[in-house]
Amino acid sequence: MFRFMRDQGAIAYVHAGAVYLNLTNRCPVACRFCVKRAWRWDFRGRDLKLGREEPSAAEAWDAARGRLEETASRELVFCGYGECTYRLDAVLGVSRRARRCAPDLRLRLNTIGLGSLLWERDIVPELADALDAVSVSLNTADPAQWIRLHAPRRRYAAAGFRAVLDFTAACVLHGLETTVTAVDQPGVDLEAVERLAASLGARFRPRPPL
Repeated sequence: MFRFMRDQGAIAYVHAGAVYLNLTNRCPVACRFCVKRAWRWDFRGRDLKLGREEPSAAEAWDAARGRLEETASRELVFCGYGECTYRLDAVLGVSRRARRCAPDLRLRLNTIGLGSLLWERDIVPELADALDAVSVSLNTADPAQWIRLHAPRRRYAAAGFRAVLDFTAACVLHGLETTVTAVDQPGVDLEAVERLAASLGARFRPRPPL
């Protein structure tokens, strides 16, 4: 029973042909280009504001499975209005259920890339056992600009940019399909981000502003 939120749409929603899972609203950054506050936690008609409790892995998989059956989508993406690696156990738990029930389903994580820094250990081997792909929202090749764009919590500011690069390189090393993304915005050198992504062994994808 989802008594802590209006409906399962707060957990699982459909975007660009894939099913997305919103596991948490917690985030270690306050990106200046994030629309969640300007849009008042709405995402194209979906209210992604979670209640005080966050969905368990079983609840999240039930919500995702319903969306997958409705849409016949073949991709499940861990991405919402928060950083899903805060919910590492839930990501791994949902992935295990997905592998059992839908072995051909593609599993992807969209992340700011600070998961290993948050957990103070390398979480990439666990992710590599569970997922097919990771998309890292880097947005700049400049460490100082990274801080300005992402406004990380103070504890993550000094080490954050380097941690994202290390996380990305580790994802590549462990065989995950790894893509670095950057939102096209004033002052950002997209070509520099693309070169940095290539140096890490990752693909690059520019993103338009929402």
